[in-house]
Amino acid sequence: MHTYIWTAKDKSGKPVVREITQNTIEDSKAVLLADGCTELKLMQDEVMGAAAASFSEKCEMFGEKIEVTAEAKARQMGKRSGTLLSVLRQGLAQSKGFSVVIILLGAYQLYRGNTTAAAFMLVALLAWIAFIICVGLPSIYYRKLHTAADWHRWTEVLELVDTLTKLRGIHFIKVPVPELIRYRAKALAGLGNLSMALEEYKKCENQPGCPSWLYKAFVAGLYDTAKQYDKGLEWTWQSIRENPRPTIYLDLANRLVRYKKDTIGAREALAEAEKSTLTEIAKPFHLRCRGILAYLEGDYATAKKELEASRALMLKTPHQPYRDGHISVARAYLCCVLARQGDLSGARKCFDEAKKYLVATGEDELLAECKKAIGEV
Repeated sequence: MHTYIWTAKDKSGKPVVREITQNTIEDSKAVLLADGCTELKLMQDEVMGAAAASFSEKCEMFGEKIEVTAEAKARQMGKRSGTLLSVLRQGLAQSKGFSVVIILLGAYQLYRGNTTAAAFMLVALLAWIAFIICVGLPSIYYRKLHTAADWHRWTEVLELVDTLTKLRGIHFIKVPVPELIRYRAKALAGLGNLSMALEEYKKCENQPGCPSWLYKAFVAGLYDTAKQYDKGLEWTWQSIRENPRPTIYLDLANRLVRYKKDTIGAREALAEAEKSTLTEIAKPFHLRCRGILAYLEGDYATAKKELEASRALMLKTPHQPYRDGHISVARAYLCCVLARQGDLSGARKCFDEAKKYLVATGEDELLAECKKAIGEV
């Protein structure tokens, strides 16, 4: 059984968040439809649910256990988080009564000419802001970790993993150990130490948040990082044979079009992925995959439509992890498509927007394909 999180509207039209445990996505969807729900959006599937198990570590603040509800999870998926500004905004919003009282008292004391009391109130407000930032430190560093990994800044990833490991010892909010191990392994693979990366990540197999089938899918990602794409495909197939899931089939389709240019295999994998509802976060990735496939098949009109739709969706939620990479790859393929349609101006614009990422992450083949498309030597 798997736990799925949906947003929907109930019979009365009221927005609701439902957490449903069923064998498949479609079984959970059937429950909602039977209850008269409409406008269904899948926010958490089997992969996300399994990975989230590693985040179930007990967290307490002032002796009270912190519970994360389905509503909070769904709400957070659609919001910018992990930046200093978002941490401050969220913290001040949650304590706006206290903050307003402090500000009003300070203003009142200043009005009465009591500068000492006003200064005390200012210090209290600054101390409260500092406390909010301290509470949000794991979130801030975790976001930095995503960004560094997205841009393949592997030394920075290792430094951030060390920082978050140290924070675990003193902070009540803890990034799970398996998650930190996974990022450390990814960085080692990116730095050329694949054997060490695989040995490191082996610790996570069958641990909370990493069942065997998901472990195999993550190992495939390590091989991709090391640019050993055949091994990545081999481990993806192992994951699918153990526990076939739509998201893993989508990963397979992406690997086949991106690294093997296997249009037949990719179309078959996409057909399997499309048999079930995909999460909201997977939809842009799905459209991008369909766009690359159409490009390889020479259907440039469809490729343009799918890639532009993918890019538009991602630009609406630029705060999601790995958005820079996904958007840049979509732009790079759109560059190639537009060039083949004769729109060299649009193609060069897309290439200019994607080039920095392609160079930084060593996307040499795609970089060369873009340059060839626009006639750049």
